[in-house]
Amino acid sequence: MSIFRQLKLATSRNRLLSTKLIAPSRETNGKVENLAAPSINTSIHNAINEQINVELAAGYTYLSISYHFSKSTVGLMGLSDLYRVMSKEELDHADSLAHYVLKRNGSVDLGSIRKPPSCSWSNIGTTLNETLRLENCVSESLSTLYRLAEKHNDPVTTDFIATEFLKEQIESIRSINLLVARWTSLEKAPNGVYLLDRELRKKTN
Repeated sequence: MSIFRQLKLATSRNRLLSTKLIAPSRETNGKVENLAAPSINTSIHNAINEQINVELAAGYTYLSISYHFSKSTVGLMGLSDLYRVMSKEELDHADSLAHYVLKRNGSVDLGSIRKPPSCSWSNIGTTLNETLRLENCVSESLSTLYRLAEKHNDPVTTDFIATEFLKEQIESIRSINLLVARWTSLEKAPNGVYLLDRELRKKTN
């Protein structure tokens, strides 16, 4: 490659980098507002810390369910593996939110994690419905956080919440709805629990 070609590429690359590094701004009442301010708004900061707790509580509940299905008196390892994966996803979400707060010069304030519901989880239909309820609660909480960031003109946070969480919540809720539908068709079969667990074991392994 000629030296002129190299210089041309380097110049183009520098222009691209400089464009990306310049934070977007908007003029509001004659005042230029930085839409990618490094420090996060206090209300959004507090709301994200609350969302971290919501994600941790959901992960804690799913872990409790996973342990139930792993008991030697239950032995439904497909369901156990499913809820272990779901627990890890929620914990990963909490970690992602925490790192985002740190990137925006905030601090992570971990609160007490709510104890999982007092339920034996023995009834699969009840367990799946509780899972669906919990996923919807997490989604509603994320939506509230999104609207708060929108209210405070923080497009970086709204994009982060929509891209990293809300789209995945849609998929998660659909998956649970499909699982509820599948259980509805199997629960009256003599070996319905075994069939559902076997299907899940194949998917998670």
